[in-house]
Amino acid sequence: KKCFEMRAEIAEKKDEYKKLDEQIGKCPKLDVHEDSTNRTKDADFLRWGTSGSGKERISMKEYVDRMKEDQADECCATGESAMVVFA
Repeated sequence: KKCFEMRAEIAEKKDEYKKLDEQIGKCPKLDVHEDSTNRTKDADFLRWGTSGSGKERISMKEYVDRMKEDQADECCATGESAMVVFA
């Protein structure tokens, strides 16, 4: 519980969360996959690169907030790196 509270505090400060995200790498994504008990909580902390966010990684909530009104779906592609995915 304390860990989630700490991450929530850091997530409010984008620059600090960016540093944390770079340091912990793929761990949160693995947590979402492996820890079914805390899956929803962990998912709130995931950040994704998008075609519209440039180099900035954003949360799913931010992505949905940015969606165009007539956009009904999102498309997700995964890969080893952004360079591989967008190639």
